[in-house]
Amino acid sequence: MMRLKTIALSISILALSGLYAFSPTTMKEKQETGIKLPEAQWKVPDAINKDDGSIDASKLPKSPYTDAVILGSKIMNETHLYIGPDAKDKSKRFAGNHLSCSSCHALGGTVANQGGYVGILGRFPAWQARSDKVTSLEDRINGCMVRSMNGKIVPVDSKEMKAMMAYMHFLSQGIPVGAKTKGQGIPKIANLDRAASPKKGKLVYDNSCAACHGIDGEGVKNVAAAKGDYYTFPPLWGKDSYNTGAGMYRLKKCAAYVKANMPKGDANLTLEESYDVCAYINTQPRPVFPNREKDFPDLRVKPVDSDVGPYEDKFNEKEHRFGPYKEMVGH
Repeated sequence: MMRLKTIALSISILALSGLYAFSPTTMKEKQETGIKLPEAQWKVPDAINKDDGSIDASKLPKSPYTDAVILGSKIMNETHLYIGPDAKDKSKRFAGNHLSCSSCHALGGTVANQGGYVGILGRFPAWQARSDKVTSLEDRINGCMVRSMNGKIVPVDSKEMKAMMAYMHFLSQGIPVGAKTKGQGIPKIANLDRAASPKKGKLVYDNSCAACHGIDGEGVKNVAAAKGDYYTFPPLWGKDSYNTGAGMYRLKKCAAYVKANMPKGDANLTLEESYDVCAYINTQPRPVFPNREKDFPDLRVKPVDSDVGPYEDKFNEKEHRFGPYKEMVGH
C-alpha cells in the first residue's frame, strides 16, 4: 500500500511538472547577485522638472557631464528628433518609429511605477531571462531599440549611447550598486482566472482609452513636434507602434502597466479590464519581430504570457497569449 502511494505521488509530481513548467526557483537562482541591501527610496534629482521631465540646466554646473546628461534627457523625451526618423543626421536614425522612450518610461523615466530609471544604473550588469545571459545596461537599451522602437541598435561607443548612460547615471545618484529602488519597474499583478477577452477589451478601449489614443489606436500627434515629443499620446498599434517583440506585446506585462497607470492621471481600470483591453490592443496589426521562438532559451524561466513556443507545458500558443493564467500557473 505504501509503495502504491509513493508511485501515485511520483506520478502526480510528474504531471504537475508538465502542467506548471515555469520554475520560480530557477528564476530566483539565476537572478541572484549575493548583494543584500535595503530597498532604496525613489528620489528624482532637483534639476528635473516634475511637470515634463526636462532638465533645468541652471541647477547644474556648466560641464561636459551636464551637456551629456541634458542630451540624454532630450533623447529620452524627444527620441524622434535625436535618434529617430526625424534626426537631421540620417546615420543617427536608429529608432524605426516616432515613439519616444518616454512613451513607456514616463517623463524620461522620472515617474515611479512607469518603468522609471531612478537607480537603474546600479542594477546592471544583470542576468536577463529573454537571452539567458548577463547583459549590460547598453544591451537593455538596445533591446528596446529593436523591439519597442522597431529600429536598430545604437552603437555602444556613440555619442548618443554615452549620453543616455550619463542621464541614467544622473538619475541614479546616491543609490548603492545592487540596491532595488522603490517604484522602479512596474508593479506586479495577479493572474486572471479566465482567458482575457479582446471583445470585452474593445468596449474598455472605446470607453476609457480612445479619447487619448484614438479610435483606431493611432495616437495624437503633438502639434509642436518639431520642438518636442512627436506624440502627445502614443499610438498603441499600427506601423508607428511597438512591434511583436516588445515587452508591452506580452499580455501580463501590458496589463500590469495599464492597471498601475491608465487612464493617465486616474488609474481606475479593474484587473479584468486591464487584461481585456491589452488583449484587444495586442490583437491589432503592428510590425512583426522575427525569430521570437529563440527568446527565453531556458524554458524553465519562459514567462507564461509568451505567445510563441516552444514550451515545456501542455498549453498551446493561444492559451499562452490570452490565459487563463491562474489555471496555467496554479495560483
